[in-house]
Amino acid sequence: MISIVIVNWNSGRLLENCVRSLMRHAAGCEIIVVDNASTDSSLHFLREISEGTSLLQNPSNVGYAAANNLGWRSAKGERILFLNPDAESLPESVGCLEKTLTADRGVWAAGGQLVAPDGKPQRGFNVRPFPSLLGLAAEMLFINRIRRFIPWPHAFGGEGKTAMDVDQPAAACLMVARAALESLGGFDEAFYPAWFEDVDFCRRIRNRGGRILYQPAARFLHRGGYSLQNMSRRSFLEIFHGNQIRYFRKHHGTGAARKAKRWILSGLLLRSALALVRSPAPGVSRKDASKMYRDAARSIAALRESEL
Repeated sequence: MISIVIVNWNSGRLLENCVRSLMRHAAGCEIIVVDNASTDSSLHFLREISEGTSLLQNPSNVGYAAANNLGWRSAKGERILFLNPDAESLPESVGCLEKTLTADRGVWAAGGQLVAPDGKPQRGFNVRPFPSLLGLAAEMLFINRIRRFIPWPHAFGGEGKTAMDVDQPAAACLMVARAALESLGGFDEAFYPAWFEDVDFCRRIRNRGGRILYQPAARFLHRGGYSLQNMSRRSFLEIFHGNQIRYFRKHHGTGAARKAKRWILSGLLLRSALALVRSPAPGVSRKDASKMYRDAARSIAALRESEL
């Protein structure tokens, strides 16, 4: 049996589109919606659905990792599909993922191909290598923008047309064997409220000798970015980079975490300076944009190792 866990936080109509796509294209699967204290109307449509879908409501936002853990631990299936509410299943995709996951006992997880509303694959997002200090430095200093001229060893070589072993497929659509979740204890809830809990999880799978496959034949429509609409840009930068440093500390040690922190601070300060000379986002002044990056840098600089 397949259980599908969807973590919801103020995702609006996207959640309904996601669930209804599963009802059309993944009949017979158990659907579990875990809500992190949403304040919008995203759950209203569930009143019309009585069969095959259950709702778990948290009184507060416990974070993405904790909500996913609550979902899979209450699920009945031996295969758990973690699906973001801004994704929709296309025909036969869930079954294709299950076949990919169960074809080899050495495969612990499998991710599908995310496609944009125009039908094009979301390249650069579907498959990524594990984070490295070199890759972080290239990103924060904009060197990755010219990687077609300078080949960087951290860059992934491409997304194939057949199933292939990868470091981390996009966690917006990730099917995992229950045995793997139980062996690893699920997602690390220290990565709060979101970001890098999926990277950490895939890293732990690979550390234990498990395989992770990317299956491009399992296609899911992905709109993306819904969570960023519910928080400020500064909050996102602080949370994302804080968890990024936490990841480096957990998997590469304190020294690597300190280097990661320095690269992040350098990149934020560089962006603060550049914001004064280039056009910011609509409705945001150059001065405000610059201040946002400086404030985020101050928050990251203030993080103590005991907080990671």
